[in-house]
Amino acid sequence: METPNEETRNGVLPLNYFRHDIILKEQHKPTDIYSGAGIAQTTTLGCTSDLKKTTQETDVSVAVVDIEVPPDVTSRRSPTSWRFKHRETLKLVAVIISILGYFAYFTAALVLNFQQAIPLLVLTLLAVVIVTKRLGLRFWRTFASSESKRKWSRVSDGLRRFSLKLSNLLERRAIQIVCYLLCVGAMLTYVVVKNYSNLENLKPALGLFCIVLFCWCISYDRFKINWRPVIWGLGMQMLLGLFVLRTSVGAEAFRFIGHQFEIFLNYVLAGVTFVFGEKYEDFFFVFKLMPTLIFISSAMSILYHFGAMQWIIDCIAYAMSVTMGTTAAESTSTAACIFLGQPEASLTIRPFLHLMTRSEFFAILTAGFASVTVDVFSIFVTYGMSSTDIITAVLMSAPAGMAISKLICPETEISQTKTLRDINSKSSKRTENVVDAAITGAQDAVSIIASVIAALIAFLSLFAFLNAVVTYLGSLVNIEGLTIDGIIAYPLMPVVYLLGVPWHDCKVIGEVVALKTFVNELVAYQRLSEMVKAGRVITKRSEIVAMYALCGFSNPTSVGVSLGGLSAMAPEKKMVLSKIILMSWLAGCLACFMTAAWAGLLYVEDVSDLLDNSTTTNVY
Repeated sequence: METPNEETRNGVLPLNYFRHDIILKEQHKPTDIYSGAGIAQTTTLGCTSDLKKTTQETDVSVAVVDIEVPPDVTSRRSPTSWRFKHRETLKLVAVIISILGYFAYFTAALVLNFQQAIPLLVLTLLAVVIVTKRLGLRFWRTFASSESKRKWSRVSDGLRRFSLKLSNLLERRAIQIVCYLLCVGAMLTYVVVKNYSNLENLKPALGLFCIVLFCWCISYDRFKINWRPVIWGLGMQMLLGLFVLRTSVGAEAFRFIGHQFEIFLNYVLAGVTFVFGEKYEDFFFVFKLMPTLIFISSAMSILYHFGAMQWIIDCIAYAMSVTMGTTAAESTSTAACIFLGQPEASLTIRPFLHLMTRSEFFAILTAGFASVTVDVFSIFVTYGMSSTDIITAVLMSAPAGMAISKLICPETEISQTKTLRDINSKSSKRTENVVDAAITGAQDAVSIIASVIAALIAFLSLFAFLNAVVTYLGSLVNIEGLTIDGIIAYPLMPVVYLLGVPWHDCKVIGEVVALKTFVNELVAYQRLSEMVKAGRVITKRSEIVAMYALCGFSNPTSVGVSLGGLSAMAPEKKMVLSKIILMSWLAGCLACFMTAAWAGLLYVEDVSDLLDNSTTTNVY
């Protein structure tokens, strides 16, 4: 007896589905191979032709006989098996049992340890909202009657027509001017009323006016500025700043979020101590701060895998597009910059980069320079900065960057990415499962770490050399201690003064702002931390304003990274990017200054004192 060749075994008879064996016999007609039980009825046309060809070439024939095969080989896949018939029911039962078990545990946790269970309560409520929304939409599509759907369609059409009429009405120039004046007047009235007892606190209001005026003066086209994103950007910053800095509820909420984030960051020590040992603090930056990037990047990748980050980005982009009137592409990328950097944030709109206008590119570049990523601002927290203020600064910088960009580079072309239907942030790269997402995120962080370390070594070394040269030149004319950051600090002193910094702290804060602008934000935050510990920063207000002013990627390193990344993704737009990159870097600096001005204007000591004495700041 001979064994069948490999072609016949693999290409003709699928042995996993038929309980037969193949035996070759001499001098048998090829057509007789279908005499086996039921083979002729189940073999496909393709398999028949392949088998005929094979048998003719090898001059053999095939007979089929029954053999003993374990019965569950086919029963597991058989449509008549009990498990196959009831698989959906089994899944539903398993889900119900899991949900009931979780809610039993959840109820017990709230009853026994309510304070410690607050984070679990927040996450559970968020999950319930998301699941309820999805199930509600599925139920509506499946069980709603045709009449109900027609009624809802008529209601939605009516709302859409009303929205269109309102939009057309608001597009009239006279009405727009009146609305803008009313909004600005309301903001100014509130600021003056709340600070009339101490007019010194109104300096940041003058700073905001100077920033807007300066942007108008350097604008590419001053007479085509659309003031809607500018006014809405200022208003959104004010509302967020009021909520966090002027209300105990907002301050406590963001303090809670920041505190949970700090607790989450501390878990990186498990991996750090295992890999580097207990003496990792001897090389704190490399062995503690850089692993934090890996940890956060991996966590973010997992959130992207489950679609949580895409959903958050879509919500923020929708809010910005509806209120500020910005296009879908720039809104989506700006929202992504809150969590990602440039050029990573542009991956969410990569298929549309070749369609974008100069103003849209300017907007996404400014958003990248005006914000920091989640993994990087976690490093700021390890420097001793307040996580509450860092998170607030990141959120406030998004509308600030959009407002500044539309002042300097207004839209003069017809955008092809206006509607959110054309943009979908879920088009970013996918991972196969949770493990793949965690590993991919960790591997992506390696390149970021290499870039950060290389940039810091290069810039700090060059900066030290240039400082030594300046100090040497100063010593020749009997000026001791002359440095570059000290020189740059002097022209920045009036700038930080208008942001709300008391004059006696302007020299110190000017130095750290200079370091952030011309070297790196990490170096600036480290210097600020050292100055605060040394007592060189006298007032808390100065520290708060500095934290907000430094929270951005507007430095020379980011200029090269953003230009290189976007040019690679949209090579046909390289010339446009090269012409606007430096101006967008300046716009990013101004957006950070605008956020700092709002912090200086709205910050009050009594809210912080109230929180410091609060009894609700437990370690959850």
